[in-house]
Amino acid sequence: MVDIIGGGILGLSLAYELLKRDVPVRVWERAATPGGLMGRTRFPELNGLECDRYYHAILSSDRALMGLFDELGLRGRLRFTATRMGFYHNGNIYPMSTPLEFLRFPPLRLIDRLRLAYTILACRRIKDWRQLEQIPVAEWLTRLSGERAVRNVWAPLLRAKFDGDYSHVPATYIWSRLVRTTDTRTKGGSQELMCYLPNGYQELIDALVTAIRQRGGQITLNATINTIQIDDGSVTAVVVNGQTVPADNVVITAQTPIARRLLPPAAAQVSERWGQLDGFLGIVCMLLVLRRRLTPYYTLNITDERIPFTGVIETTNLIDPQCVGGYHLVYLPKYVAADSPFARMPDDELRTVFLNYLRQMFPDLRDDEIAAIRIGRERYVEPIHPVGATDLIPPITTGIRGLFLANTGQIYPQLTNGESVYTFARSVAGHIQPLLVRDLSVAVLSLS
Repeated sequence: MVDIIGGGILGLSLAYELLKRDVPVRVWERAATPGGLMGRTRFPELNGLECDRYYHAILSSDRALMGLFDELGLRGRLRFTATRMGFYHNGNIYPMSTPLEFLRFPPLRLIDRLRLAYTILACRRIKDWRQLEQIPVAEWLTRLSGERAVRNVWAPLLRAKFDGDYSHVPATYIWSRLVRTTDTRTKGGSQELMCYLPNGYQELIDALVTAIRQRGGQITLNATINTIQIDDGSVTAVVVNGQTVPADNVVITAQTPIARRLLPPAAAQVSERWGQLDGFLGIVCMLLVLRRRLTPYYTLNITDERIPFTGVIETTNLIDPQCVGGYHLVYLPKYVAADSPFARMPDDELRTVFLNYLRQMFPDLRDDEIAAIRIGRERYVEPIHPVGATDLIPPITTGIRGLFLANTGQIYPQLTNGESVYTFARSVAGHIQPLLVRDLSVAVLSLS
């Protein structure tokens, strides 16, 4: 038996993959619903409208996810859409979806545009990412794209993504991002194909929960893990809601700072090892439910560093608005360091600040066109992998018999998304199966 701590998409995927290997599992989730960051938010004031709490893309190139959708009977539910991207620069919006639009981007000279195109091609030719892991991303991009392209395109995007400080970010970040997104292009590169499930990632969550239970797996919600008991170098139990539950194999899928809090003094050395690389950016995200379309773009990138949010993500330029009651969904995300004033800003103040900047971008947006607003906050979202820190990534095994760690901080150099998370879960299942304490339960513990 394996006890899995965490009922997010990683914990559920891991449970499913272990059950496919005939390993019994129990999943423990602290929240009242499974899914973690990929769960839903509800609007009682809009006749119970539900939508994804945060935006999550499924790309046409997500091969592992497509295989999972086949297994769960979801492939036929997928709908494909050609999406567009734009840039907000110096108070103007420029389309950047096609090669021709790219070549017309005003802030760049022809040589800059050609070098930017060369950067994308160079990324796709690199197979060994380890050569990039030791190079700061700004240095590498300047070498390929030139100083002007970095100043007008890359630097603003990196500042927004990493809350102002990207000096520690390795070149693998851009490499991984460009390789994944350029795989979505149609033949000739004229369109970017993305896809979605009509009821969002909740359809995948529900299908995984059903498959786990049909195979005999247990999922317990509202389950707070107090600690993991370790005796003589082996896992012996988990303490759930104050009750001791015997256990022999535990996989913690919670983010590393949370995972460390679950360890007893007997695992002090493991906690110290995990603490060598446990940095995460958080996120604040304002979701607007609008009565009309705001832009024609799925992603509107922002180069104006005075604007606090990372971009304008209008997901109803991907999903059919009829899937969300005919409304239009706009997400305004901002990744935040722990000491960021936006991380501590009260919801009312954050709402006012974000709306003021959004109206600077779109002066014609009226109050009566905003049907509802939600503010989402998460402390641990984006793992931080500094230059040259690959060897500090915690291993899955711990040196304690029956104790394993499997979280998004170990996914590298791929970025954190549904494709990489499921691929990682599948590899973890194969890795730990031969190491499990036999004839005993394995619990997968999940924390939101």
